[in-house]
Amino acid sequence: MVSTYQRRGGKAVTNPTPVKGATRIGPSKNIKKSRTRSKDGLKARLLKWLGVALLCGIVAAAFFVAGGYLGLVRSVGNLEEPQVVSSHPTYIYSEPVGETAGSRRVIGTIFEGENRKAASVEEMPVSLLDALVAKEDARFREHAGVDLAGIMRALWVDIRAGEAVEGASTITQQYVKNAYLSQDRALSRKLEEAAIAIEIERRYEKDRILGMYLNTVYFGSNAYGVGAAAETYFSKSIEDLTLGESATLIGLLWSPSTLGVDREEATYQRNLVLEKMFKAGYITRQDHREALDEALPEQWPKAAMIESGLSAPPETREFAALVREELLNEYGAATVLQGGLSVYTTLNLQTHTGAREMLYGPTGFLAYPEDPDAALVSIEPETGYIRTMVGDRDQESQFNLVTQAMRQPGSSFKPFALIAALQQGIDPQTTKFVSEKKRYTIENTEGKPEKWVVDNFEEEHRGPISLEQALWFSDNSVFTDLVMNVDGKGLENGPAAIADVAHRLGVTAELDTSNPSIVLGSQEVSPMDMATAYATIANGGRRVSPTGIKRVVQDEGLQNEKVLREEGDRPQGEQVIDPEIARAVTEVMIGDVTEGIATKANLGERPVAGKSGTSENFFDSWFVGFTPKLVTGVWMGYAEGGTTLEGLLALDSRTQQGPIAPPTVLFQTHMRNVLAGEPVERFEGIENPQTITGAERNPGESPSSEASVQGANQMPDNVQGPQAASAVPGPNSVAGAVPAMPPGQFAEAPSTAPIPAPSGGAAANQYGF
Repeated sequence: MVSTYQRRGGKAVTNPTPVKGATRIGPSKNIKKSRTRSKDGLKARLLKWLGVALLCGIVAAAFFVAGGYLGLVRSVGNLEEPQVVSSHPTYIYSEPVGETAGSRRVIGTIFEGENRKAASVEEMPVSLLDALVAKEDARFREHAGVDLAGIMRALWVDIRAGEAVEGASTITQQYVKNAYLSQDRALSRKLEEAAIAIEIERRYEKDRILGMYLNTVYFGSNAYGVGAAAETYFSKSIEDLTLGESATLIGLLWSPSTLGVDREEATYQRNLVLEKMFKAGYITRQDHREALDEALPEQWPKAAMIESGLSAPPETREFAALVREELLNEYGAATVLQGGLSVYTTLNLQTHTGAREMLYGPTGFLAYPEDPDAALVSIEPETGYIRTMVGDRDQESQFNLVTQAMRQPGSSFKPFALIAALQQGIDPQTTKFVSEKKRYTIENTEGKPEKWVVDNFEEEHRGPISLEQALWFSDNSVFTDLVMNVDGKGLENGPAAIADVAHRLGVTAELDTSNPSIVLGSQEVSPMDMATAYATIANGGRRVSPTGIKRVVQDEGLQNEKVLREEGDRPQGEQVIDPEIARAVTEVMIGDVTEGIATKANLGERPVAGKSGTSENFFDSWFVGFTPKLVTGVWMGYAEGGTTLEGLLALDSRTQQGPIAPPTVLFQTHMRNVLAGEPVERFEGIENPQTITGAERNPGESPSSEASVQGANQMPDNVQGPQAASAVPGPNSVAGAVPAMPPGQFAEAPSTAPIPAPSGGAAANQYGF
């Protein structure tokens, strides 16, 4: 059967009758297909519109992000590289240790503001840049300023913690933080940091960014910027850094304030950096091993002391301050603070450090906090170069015991009286006075007579002895006869003559020219004064002012230098006493060390001249001595003054030991350390050391009768001078031969009673702090 139907608007269509058993294809099937196709079209249209919307959203978001990015970048303003202005500091260098100039060390920096020194990336060694990348940002050369994986990790940690606790900044981001932003770690600041970092990477080459970063970071020990760090830690220009030194500086960035003063920990961090460089392929295994073998300088900076534009390790602060003062006096503040000077000093850092260890180190002579303080200074007589200078054990003190402490020198002042005697034609070998207790009558400024009683330590009296022997025995009574011009055999205008000699030799302290107790060392001077005066004697009577500076060079930029002082430019000094008088006094002072009370200062076959001294109440103990090429002055006492050394040093002249070694032993130990390996030199014109003559040696006799002046309270402060004087023999005077001394004893006899105060009311115990 055939069914026929008419399509609308078309011809008739005939459908065949279905065969029995066949599957029917009816109109219901076609209608279902039509509905499915209709649904698919709708879905496609919806997807199309969703895609358009998504695309629009992405475009909008892109515009929004771009706008935000530009906004963040513009918020900073100028993204040009900040001009890192170097402070043009003055660097103070020690003498080279050994024979290479590279072994000089920076012992101080003088600056105005921060100690900052920038360097161009062209000056920076490749090893320095590679070390920075290996240590701080291994993917630095791959990312575009932001390490997205690191940022997401840090954000996730911060979100979980509810606060900013982790940073994953790249080197570029760290530079942005240092140069443009604050150290705030808030989320908004991180976004700003990231945006600016991307822009920085777009503008600058990778190596340029590394250089910019290294010029802005802090390396510890008051060194800002890698140029300052190279000078501070290795005393060299940045282009001269080795692989190991580059790795060390980068390692410091982990904790600059800690590692900058901890040599052991700095070495450990350096080794970590070298390991990372090796693993990253920047260096070979051989390079790695050689760099590990590089030892950091022994004189690694300790906590820098910063005061008045001076930064220096504590152990060299006193010397650096002395150099600064000398520079300011010679060149003025502008040149010293901003002139970019390189100052090559006279300090031998090895012997200087050894001297400090000898005094205050764990096994030093004065190791315990309750021990006395000491001041030690060594000077070359011919040049005035200060080789060693050690003062207060308290390295944070602003007070320099060597240059500022004013103390009574005791009998170490007696050589000046001997020089005055020689200048007035008095022969120290033939001129004799009686060693005994003395009572002098003097006239004070009111015209009234006063009594002055002088005696030796433990009332040791030797009868008639020469001035030469009196110096060896440190006999007070003989030297007071000299200054009082007893029997017309002494000095004319004695106090003034002694003061004049002291000033000519180099003592800068003001001295009372009317008080006769000056001969016993009652007036206050500094250890530097005493060392300078003895250096003049050692230099044949030619005074050369002490200096801490050899050479001064000024950096004028573009690798140009201007020499302001060349070694050897200094004046050769002034002849202040006759060379023959200097030689004669030196010969007498040799006898004090070979046979007198200062035998513990003896250096064996190496000739030494010197004199010991102690002050009233044993507050101060001294020894100043010299070889032909080096003078060393040693003072011992308490920095605060007014505390006796009694019970610490051998007070009883027959007691050969005490808990504390006296200055003679400190001198001997230091000079042996300094002169080890040096050839033995003789004093010019002195063939054989002088020895004590006319004395039989009896064991048990004292080697010393060092200063003891009694009845000082009877001498008023207003004494003008010995206007009328007479000597009256004491009850314990002994006539005859000079008492003998057992060899090898060192006991330094102190003052046990006050010394008369200088006129004008200045008490003998005032220390000038």
